[in-house]
Order: sequence, then structure tokens, then C-alpha cells
Amino acid sequence: MTSRPVRAAVFLIQLYRTTISPLRLPTCRFTPTCSQYAVEALTEFGLLRGGWLALVRLLKCGPWHNGGWDPIPDRGIERERHSDATAEGSGGAAEDRGEPVQQGKSLPRV
Repeated sequence: MTSRPVRAAVFLIQLYRTTISPLRLPTCRFTPTCSQYAVEALTEFGLLRGGWLALVRLLKCGPWHNGGWDPIPDRGIERERHSDATAEGSGGAAEDRGEPVQQGKSLPRV
């Protein structure tokens, strides 16, 4: 069950998708589209966190970003990152996986 403000925001996004979006050329460089991403983020994370994720996604829309596959983050992964960052003595993701960390090498983020 979602709150009324979230449902109102989703309604406005759906209204945009049915009235304004068909009049524009399909130029979205992301999958899922920004409007679908916003709906998913709002329903999954609520108005504040979902709104923030949608805003960051909209700020990525421009020639400076390649685009591509960019789904909303999983709640489980987000909690793991937060707990890893706040854990005492945590050496990072590679150390947690038992992998050796080499000096000067960075690990790819997934």
C-alpha cells in the first residue's frame, strides 16, 4: 500500500506518459525510461528516497552520460552497502568477498 503523495506523483507521471510523451520524439537513452524508473522508484522506496532517485536519474539525461541499462537499486544491495560502510574495520567489498586487494587497483562497481 502506498501513500497518497506517492500515488499522486505516480498519477502525474502517468498523465505525462499518456499526454505529453507521445508528442515528443523517443530520445530516452536509458532502459527503463526515466518515467518508468520514477514510477518504480516511488512505489518501491516512497516519496523522499524514490523522488531523490528519480531526480538523480533525470539529471543524468544529457549528452555527458552514455545511458544504457539503469534499473532502480535493490533494497538488499543498498542495505549491504550501508552496513559495509558503517561496519568497524571493514576493508571494503573485495575484502568481504575474500579477494586480495592490490595497491593502486580499483574494483568495478556493479
